Amino acid sequence: MSGPKCTAYQFDESLSPEALRAVARNAALREATRRREDAAREAALRAAAARDAAVRAVRTRNARLAALTASREDLGEQYGSAITVRPPEPLRLGTQSTAELEAWCAEADRTLATAERELQEQTARAVATELFAGMTGRTAERRPVDAAELFADQPDASGTVGSAHDAEAEHADETAREDVERTLTRVLSRLLPDCGTGDRTDARLAAARAAEAATLDEARTWLTETRLRVQRANAAAETRRRDADEAIGLLHDLEHAREADVDPVRALLAEVAAGRRALDEPLRRRVADCRAAADAEAEQQYVVDTVTDALTDLGYHVGQGFETLTVRDGSLRLSRSEWPEHAVNLVIDQQGGQMRTAVVRTAAGGGDDDAHIDVEREEQWCQDFHELRDRLARAGLSTDVQVAVPPGQVPVPLVVPPVAAGTRARPRYRERDR
Repeated sequence: MSGPKCTAYQFDESLSPEALRAVARNAALREATRRREDAAREAALRAAAARDAAVRAVRTRNARLAALTASREDLGEQYGSAITVRPPEPLRLGTQSTAELEAWCAEADRTLATAERELQEQTARAVATELFAGMTGRTAERRPVDAAELFADQPDASGTVGSAHDAEAEHADETAREDVERTLTRVLSRLLPDCGTGDRTDARLAAARAAEAATLDEARTWLTETRLRVQRANAAAETRRRDADEAIGLLHDLEHAREADVDPVRALLAEVAAGRRALDEPLRRRVADCRAAADAEAEQQYVVDTVTDALTDLGYHVGQGFETLTVRDGSLRLSRSEWPEHAVNLVIDQQGGQMRTAVVRTAAGGGDDDAHIDVEREEQWCQDFHELRDRLARAGLSTDVQVAVPPGQVPVPLVVPPVAAGTRARPRYRERDR
């Protein structure tokens, strides 16, 4: 039987980067993989992916709630008691089940839509009241327009044409101006609460020109301009919302990334999530680099965890002090309680997609049977390695032995004992390159 020295591994299609991140965050999924229960593993994988998506959705809605609350506070400072809407509170993530998180998101969507619509309408009424407060004549004496009239689905500005009689013309003109006022308020009510201050000011200035217009035609011209400015403001706000939602998802993906340059990227994404900067192409490229590194780290972690768990079930022990090295270096020292003088060195080369293994001596032998014992250890490792490959296959890792050496053909090398537990230095091997 040949002893494996170099084995290539490959991920199944089901193990996407999202799935691997879910594995790292979900202890139940890792345990199901360890128990080699295919059905349990697949169910746990689906459950972990659903949980991951639910957490991401909650974070997205929490950010929207925070943005709506900030907009409400700004508008409340400007218009006072006219703004009475109270956005719902964000959800603190804890021990909620996936179903509870999904139910909360559905309810949050409804309450968000209601609160946002109410805030838009209250702000529009406040702006209209402010714009028309100084007008004189019959317009000033007119009763306030109530909400039912203001926001009913009425056609926009009336096209009433004056009659030949002065009284009828004056009445028609006044009616048209009232229609302009109603329409202007309705147009302002479409302005999203989280549009930029500059965009809101531009829309308000156009509305003021419509309110102060000397003629009906001028009022209608500025009403059209108000519509255009509201549309531009909302388009910019929608772009910021999309950027913020994407940034929150990217922050979620990079949550457990540990590369040295990921923290500055996280800080920039937080700025995007808060609506204070755009998700431009340079930042996207930096995020893509970080995600690629994070995905590679997740793959490495999955391979190391899966191999370690499988070998633990087979009776091997991971050398103490290697826990801090597994993801970065992929180097493991495996021992068995009945192997006082032997161990297995296992190196996971993620870049090459390979596992390199070798039985080594951890103590110099002093008897005539040393060579025979070395062969026995290598043969046992060969048998266990076949079982390891089966377990890896069930965990979504297919393997192909590329280099193998028959037990006993090459002397088992002696290695320097591992460094003390808790240190981060890698052990120096006296093992020659095989």
